[in-house]
Amino acid sequence: MKKEIKKFNIYSRIETFFKKVGLNPENGDVLALSGKYLAISEGRFYKLEDVVPTDEAYELAKANDGDPRIAELVLRESEAVMPSFAGIFMASVKGMLQPNAGIDKSNIKEGYVVLYPQDPNASARKIRLFVLDRYGVKVGVVVTDSRIYPTRKGTTGIAIGYSGILPIVDERGSKDLFGKKLKVTKRAIADQLATMVQPIMGESNESRPIVLIRGLSEYVVDGDVEAELSVSYEEDIYFAAIKNYLQGKFYPKKQVRAKDNARKALYQGL
Repeated sequence: MKKEIKKFNIYSRIETFFKKVGLNPENGDVLALSGKYLAISEGRFYKLEDVVPTDEAYELAKANDGDPRIAELVLRESEAVMPSFAGIFMASVKGMLQPNAGIDKSNIKEGYVVLYPQDPNASARKIRLFVLDRYGVKVGVVVTDSRIYPTRKGTTGIAIGYSGILPIVDERGSKDLFGKKLKVTKRAIADQLATMVQPIMGESNESRPIVLIRGLSEYVVDGDVEAELSVSYEEDIYFAAIKNYLQGKFYPKKQVRAKDNARKALYQGL
């Protein structure tokens, strides 16, 4: 008889992690946890055969050559869904654009999918308080996932939840190397920390869902800092550029159009 996937106690797994690496957390450390690992611990997974798609899910899947069951879960988890291609649904989840709303078939038993944690910030806060109670130290916590960037191959990291850290550092008003004042620069510390641990966590069978970061205590704070990590579509430079591209506002026109036609031919051949 095959074993079913079960949720588990994330706090005991954290204790096991510290024992395994032979370290105890210290004040100013940052604990990074895989969002998928945390989600499984909370029971945030589905057996695909148990998902019943709605008519809207079938419509979305047909428009994108995708799985209606995945489409159904994406619709449940998202504020808005936009068909992409090759069965991928680009979804807005709490202001983040993520393929398939972060729903993933990897690193979970065949026939199952794992979602995001229900409330990643709340989960991060509970973990931070657990470490404080168990070990007597103040740490930051980042819940991570992988993401892709427009026009770039491969994945990098993104923070889907955090607690006890400065998620954004506003550099506006400070000066660069040549004394010029910065006007728009904000450093996405939470995302940078998530990206930092991706080579260690890996994407396949590395089995490193928890990573300890030491030496960045200047970004660790006592408590939670509320910050909006996403921008509206109207303020997003990628959305603005894509909108202009679709309206034919690009230069040099002949060169760009030739490359665009080549990409279309490639996608049609997939």
